Amino acid sequence: MIELPDRPAPTQMEPTLLDYGSVQRGAASQRINRPGSRYRMAFSTPPMEPDTSRKFVARLLRAKREGLRVKLPLIVPQGIPGTPVVNGAGQAGTTIALRGLTPGYIAKEGFWLNIVEADGTSYLHSVFETAVADENGEALIEIEPALRAPFADGDSVELSAPWIEGFVVGEDWSWVVPVNRYIALSFPVEEYQ
Repeated sequence: MIELPDRPAPTQMEPTLLDYGSVQRGAASQRINRPGSRYRMAFSTPPMEPDTSRKFVARLLRAKREGLRVKLPLIVPQGIPGTPVVNGAGQAGTTIALRGLTPGYIAKEGFWLNIVEADGTSYLHSVFETAVADENGEALIEIEPALRAPFADGDSVELSAPWIEGFVVGEDWSWVVPVNRYIALSFPVEEYQ
């Protein structure tokens, strides 16, 4: 798994929900929800000096084969959530039970979070409805898209510095080297699963 240098951070992020459901039309329209919806994010960097940009280019080239993890450039900080983990195995749907949160922590609507399996596989979700951790540090959090894996009790959850993890998508990837040699990059990352 390739990670980009911390600086400069992406200056732009364009989230796309890859929706595997569909609308069936006929006498009446009906929504058919299918599991597996996930995110793709397109990122842009600021113009970088050649010595900095070459590191980004080298890592993005390797990420085409090995995958890439990119920290999300958050609009607002997402607070100090504690050390949240999945609270109970076998959860499904659009609600995840968590424990280990800082009591009183507020997971606000629109916050991003990762749920990480023991093997390191990460899934990105967005908080659908604001939730507050109780005095025991527990909360039920509504998310989108629906859960895509049968998470184990104790799988870790990241709320303070979430990321997307996947492949740099597309058959090719290119960049421009302008006359002034300051290189700005853009690249899409699609979750594995």
